Amino acid sequence: MRGGFGGLSAAQALKSAPVDLTLIDRNNYHLFQPLLYQVATGSLSAGEIAAPLCSVLSRQKNARVLLGTVLDIDPLSKHVLVADGASFEYDWLIVAAGSHDSRALYCLRANGGNIHCL
Repeated sequence: MRGGFGGLSAAQALKSAPVDLTLIDRNNYHLFQPLLYQVATGSLSAGEIAAPLCSVLSRQKNARVLLGTVLDIDPLSKHVLVADGASFEYDWLIVAAGSHDSRALYCLRANGGNIHCL
């Protein structure tokens, strides 16, 4: 669902799979966080540790990247609701919410869904 390490790894692992993959992130870039300290010290520029998600997945024919903030997941109707009001249906869902944001996992648990973490 997001373009961090977990979301990109999952998307790239499905490169040859017969699936249509949608990655939704509120940012249009992947940030390589282990090198943030080098940006803070002036050793690297911010552009050297961030890559546009569309570029990272540009050769992957079964993937699309959408800009948005996921507000809710309804496991019963299999829909993801985004802040702009859009709703996306899914067959299978990978929630890669990142290490600092577990709200999506809480949503699945609250609605009785099965939780599988990366």
